[in-house]
Formats: sequence, C-alpha cells, structure tokens
Amino acid sequence: SDSSEMVLIQGMIDVYFEEDGQLVLVDYKTDNVDKQEELVSRYQKQMELYQEALERTTGKKVKEKILYSFRMQEILYVS
Repeated sequence: SDSSEMVLIQGMIDVYFEEDGQLVLVDYKTDNVDKQEELVSRYQKQMELYQEALERTTGKKVKEKILYSFRMQEILYVS
C-alpha cells in the first residue's frame, strides 16, 4: 500500500541571506537552555526542513545553518 507522510512545521524563517551565491540561514532562539548541544539537537530537524524549503523555493544551496541563542549570547552552527 502507498503511504504518505505529512510534516507540518509551525514557524517562520527569521533571517536568510546570500553569500557567494549560496544561502546562510539564521534562526533566533530565546529558549532557557544553557547547553549548546541541547539547543542544536532541539532545532536540528526544524533547520533541516527550513533548508529544504529554502532550497526548493530559491533554487540556491544553503551553505550554513546558524542558531543564535539570546540566553547564551552565542552563535551555534547546525550541521
């Protein structure tokens, strides 16, 4: 039988910009989290879905996915 999976994400991409013909995706987070790994793992799938949506709609490749944590005041790179 044919099964299809529907994925719904709620939210909007905060910022993206073009750099050297590729895109950089940035999402701001206010979570009360003190560990970088926890924040990255919490949002890794969301960032992958944002990347997929951006690449599909713009035809350009996302070269970096970045979370900015207001609590930690740190930039975190999502692989």
